[in-house]
Amino acid sequence: MATALNLNRKRDTRRGVLLFLAVVLIAEPRFAPLESFLNSVQEIAGGLLIAAAAIGRIYTTAFIGGHKNETLVTYGPFSICRNPLYFFSFIGALGVGVISHYLLFMIALPLLFCRIYFALIAREEVFLREQFGATYDAYCARVPRFFPRLSLYQAPDTVTMKPEFLNKAVRDSLLWFLAIPFMELVEYIHTYGLIPYLITL
Repeated sequence: MATALNLNRKRDTRRGVLLFLAVVLIAEPRFAPLESFLNSVQEIAGGLLIAAAAIGRIYTTAFIGGHKNETLVTYGPFSICRNPLYFFSFIGALGVGVISHYLLFMIALPLLFCRIYFALIAREEVFLREQFGATYDAYCARVPRFFPRLSLYQAPDTVTMKPEFLNKAVRDSLLWFLAIPFMELVEYIHTYGLIPYLITL
């Protein structure tokens, strides 16, 4: 079941990315035309969200990397949210939607994320409950499932970190930033009429 959910997550994510790429190449954004003030504001806001997602995922991995499914980590980012990696990915998806300048994607990308990942979260919760029992139930009662509650934050003075997992998190997080030069390239393509707009969204 977990394997099927993971395969479905990867498949649906790939489909969503391909659809996103196709639309931004042929559709003119109705919400924020090129060179407008709103366009610039969206680029800054989207870039900040993507940066927050990348930094948050790296920070979270420093606490969980190499310990997942072996130890119930309840400190650091896991003391304010039970699924901080997924939360920061949600922030990243929102950031990509914002820098796209399409209202469609500002709404659709976070919704697509929820559709793909919430089933996975539910399945992981079943596993963790079987693995850690009452300890996990107490953790669930104290810490929100998805949206962080910052007032709960607590962390020990030291944590054991496995560099290989942190290195992978850094590499993976850098992929989020590819959305920024890609959207700049799309704007360049449309500004100089290299690919015409076929529709307006």
